[in-house]
Amino acid sequence: MWDYYTDKSILITGASGFLGTAITHRKLIKKWQRNLPEWDSHWLLNLESITVIDGDIMKTDLGISQETVAGLQKEVDIIIHAASTINLTYSLERVFDHIVQPSESLAQMALGFTSLDRFVYVSTAFANTHLYKLSSKPQTEINEEIYPLLGEGKLLDDSLLSAQDARDQIMKTGSSTEFEVHDFPWPYAYGKHLAERLILNLFIEKGWASKVLILRPSVVGPAERYPYPGYSVPLSTPSTALATAMIASPVFSVVVPTRCSKPEMEATIDEVPVDVVVDRMLAHVALDTTGCVHAVGGERGRLSFMDFWGAAMKLRRLPWEPRIIWSSTVDWHSPDLHPVLRLYVILGTAFLFTEEKTNKLWQMLSPDERDCLQSELSFQRGYWFICVAEQREFWYTMSSSIILF
Repeated sequence: MWDYYTDKSILITGASGFLGTAITHRKLIKKWQRNLPEWDSHWLLNLESITVIDGDIMKTDLGISQETVAGLQKEVDIIIHAASTINLTYSLERVFDHIVQPSESLAQMALGFTSLDRFVYVSTAFANTHLYKLSSKPQTEINEEIYPLLGEGKLLDDSLLSAQDARDQIMKTGSSTEFEVHDFPWPYAYGKHLAERLILNLFIEKGWASKVLILRPSVVGPAERYPYPGYSVPLSTPSTALATAMIASPVFSVVVPTRCSKPEMEATIDEVPVDVVVDRMLAHVALDTTGCVHAVGGERGRLSFMDFWGAAMKLRRLPWEPRIIWSSTVDWHSPDLHPVLRLYVILGTAFLFTEEKTNKLWQMLSPDERDCLQSELSFQRGYWFICVAEQREFWYTMSSSIILF
């Protein structure tokens, strides 16, 4: 599997961010540690195998010179588009400017890369969370596919074609009909859904659909092993941010929307370590997986609400624990929600993200490949509790104007 990457040139957007740093570190470490002693591999990480380009995905051609673009078009084999805001407070207009337009522009640019073998778009497993409101079941199952909008029964091609109309509507009015019709928890989720469709449509028109991999991580958490246990970037790991905010909050009760009959056990949080996300991506790219792929905790890796809440409350210094008020009538856009939970509105839900492609891939790997990958489904579920404990001190020293009450 690792031989696939020999002599491959990889362009990573967002390489200095949380996920991008983990991708870069993992790829280089694997390359050098295969053949060299540990001491030698460390200093080789600083050699000319890395080229840093100071670009801006919100600008035309990444804001770089035409000479640099021409060089990339000839040399790059793999593009990994990991640059993205994860700000759940952004309006649809800001999401469009920061996620949708830059992603479509990069995909358009990629069509001119003569050596391009793979285009990886890092989306989110929550791009289809609108499905929650279309069902009455406690658990919402989401498969590794594109879900059409604007009614049921439409063909996949119809959905892809409507993406351009939605894009044009947003450019003119700041919103789209399909966004207004479907109840997404945040504009961020819809923005990722739209970006997926726009990218796929471009590559389908070019006849390059087989080159596209859409990676859908769930809640990305601190690393389990690489670059080091607990590796994180402040405010880039939503579950630990949520836990630490609630640990420090002086409220006596919080309202949590749910339709679960036993939400303490049925409501779940699907979080996956960043290095698991990276390894699954690298494996799927190398073994030629196409289309949408979930990188998630899945059925065996999810945390129940009580696992999450109980672990967080053990770290709480205040002498009382907030009482959970479960509500089947409060909407996830309601002003009655605690300010923190207006962001983390899916806390009382249960999503099952299927993983057929990763299960199939796992069977294709050799024993040696399995040993060096983090792709196995049974990663340590409790790894993030340590990270919450470490971040708790940060929240206790923050000013009251930053901790939301």
